[in-house]
Amino acid sequence: MSYSILRISIRGFWIPEKTEPLVRRDAAGNTMQYIVIFILCLLLVVLKTTIIPGMLGGLWLYDLLIPLVIYFSLYRSLTEGLPVVLISAIMMDMISGAPAGIYLTTYIWLFLAFRQTWRFLDLRHTYLFPAIVVAGVVFQQLIFWVAASVSAGQLVFSYESIRIVFFQILWAVVSAPLLYLFFYKFFAAADRLFSGNISENGQSG
Repeated sequence: MSYSILRISIRGFWIPEKTEPLVRRDAAGNTMQYIVIFILCLLLVVLKTTIIPGMLGGLWLYDLLIPLVIYFSLYRSLTEGLPVVLISAIMMDMISGAPAGIYLTTYIWLFLAFRQTWRFLDLRHTYLFPAIVVAGVVFQQLIFWVAASVSAGQLVFSYESIRIVFFQILWAVVSAPLLYLFFYKFFAAADRLFSGNISENGQSG
């Protein structure tokens, strides 16, 4: 397969038009790829909920599954991304202690909202992925705020919440380019490993 060359410059990172390949996989290849992706999701959850809080203490990190959901939305197929997004959301709803369905609502909205972005914007734009990740972080916090306000029966507002969102946005701006590069290489390797025949693909819905 010939992937577009990934180039890094001082001005930012360059994103291929569409990283989703046209693949031919047998059932075993599909199953193994899903297992590997689910393991990646689990590692991101453990990193967010256990490892990073223990290492960084009070530095508020955003939900690391948001960049993965957005990557699936922008660069992978619907049939590949939707099952992973659904299971990841259910897992987060189960372990987070948040109101039931809040992560499911957030992830599904984010996944579906940007499916057709390539029709209107150039996915090679240097800062598109980080900008959408920041929008995803803000959207999730808005969902949490609405849920908290509904639960309390009044508008819930505090300067501490604004401070947390501010730091999460900073984290997203700094980490999104690095996460994109990681996801790009991870899925390129997975496609090569589990696909018998891979060829470059154009845009897909």
